[in-house]
Amino acid sequence: MSFFDALFGRTRLKKPQFDAFFRLSTGMADLEAKGLHFAGAGAVCCRPSEEQAFVDAMRQAEDVTRLYADEHKLALACSDDKEHFRWVALHGPAEDVITGLHALGDTLSDQGYGGALLAALFPFRDRDGTTFLVYNYKRGRFYPFHPTAREDRDEARELQLQTLLSPLLPVEPELERWYPLWDNPLNAD
Repeated sequence: MSFFDALFGRTRLKKPQFDAFFRLSTGMADLEAKGLHFAGAGAVCCRPSEEQAFVDAMRQAEDVTRLYADEHKLALACSDDKEHFRWVALHGPAEDVITGLHALGDTLSDQGYGGALLAALFPFRDRDGTTFLVYNYKRGRFYPFHPTAREDRDEARELQLQTLLSPLLPVEPELERWYPLWDNPLNAD
């Protein structure tokens, strides 16, 4: 934070960390071997802004993602949740979904709005139901989210998954940063 930002009470959004994002793609075979099966979708959650420049940047990022989705025959869905966060979801093979969502994040970041990227979400199925791997853009780490019912989660299963995931992906060590993403567009899948 610069002196003038501190003086005028402005804060800067932390830039997203993309480095670990593609580790999910390279670790997919290992996740399958451990019983976690990719559910064929992924989504990115963005913080909303009324600023016209952000609206334009988001539209451009969605257009880039739409072009990618059309080229790779992926289904694309854009929606806002009840808290007005913007979700962009892709449905298709893991590699294509991960690359498409990275293109969205990269485009927003290039426009100066990388700080609006909050999380990427990837559903996996296993013997215990659906588990979401959540990628926190600010921290550059993943964490498991295993919802069991509306507004309820299986924390014991999440801790088991932490142990399973740790050798494969950078996992968020601070459990208080494992935010539940209840109102996401992939819950119904």
